[in-house]
Amino acid sequence: MGQTRDNPKTESIRAISRALLILRVMNGQPTWSLHDLHLQTGLPKSTIFRILHTLQQDGYVSVEGSAGVYRLTAKILEMSGGYTDKSLLVEMGSAAALKLTKTIKWPVAIGVLDGDAIVVRYSGMPYSPVAAHATTLGQRLGLTTTAMGQAYLAFCPEVEREILFDMLRMQGASSGTHVLTDEEALLHTLRNVRTAGHAVRQPNALRRTATLAVPVLHGDEVAGLMGMTTFGSLMTGATIAQFAPVLKDAAQALGQAYSERLGQLRSGQS
Repeated sequence: MGQTRDNPKTESIRAISRALLILRVMNGQPTWSLHDLHLQTGLPKSTIFRILHTLQQDGYVSVEGSAGVYRLTAKILEMSGGYTDKSLLVEMGSAAALKLTKTIKWPVAIGVLDGDAIVVRYSGMPYSPVAAHATTLGQRLGLTTTAMGQAYLAFCPEVEREILFDMLRMQGASSGTHVLTDEEALLHTLRNVRTAGHAVRQPNALRRTATLAVPVLHGDEVAGLMGMTTFGSLMTGATIAQFAPVLKDAAQALGQAYSERLGQLRSGQS
């Protein structure tokens, strides 16, 4: 029997892959000729030409017709709008949290600030043999009453903390509730959190679990949070003493790797 043709869906995926390859290569220098792209990618010139023609029609590539010189346009910057510094932190933090979850068995999560709350962007619970829940992914955690929230407030710059406090005050005024019931007590708690280097939320009426959280720092800013959750009765002084240093070391390593990678991306390095 003769060789069967590739499935059209597979062909479509290959076409997308080739287009992305062209864009990645073109990102390496300002201008390209068809021949240079052929040498760099190994793709047939006819294929490259069709891809460039499509990208030109969509506004991502321009061509100096007489010279046959291709360049990316400013529209290509729109492609990075959804990928932020927080996306990078979550991407790198997910791998770190998964590795730590498999090591210590307790689930480790990554959280980032989202407006007036911390959002869990990665949860190690599906990979923990002792997780209390299936996952916490997507949960919004209050800034004043949770371990991740208090860790953020304790370590973020003072001017940012004041802005967040103002947001919480306005939130309370509009809803008729008192989000900041005792600011002096909260500030005292935050000073203790900063001194200890970690925050702890013990079980309460809303949550039977307990969480230990530390900041992931980028300079003097909090890039994100790393938290470990246990059953409430097991978050003892001995547990904190055992796992707080482990979390801090992991968060410090993540923060350093994140800062280095962010610096590379901002300087245009691959």
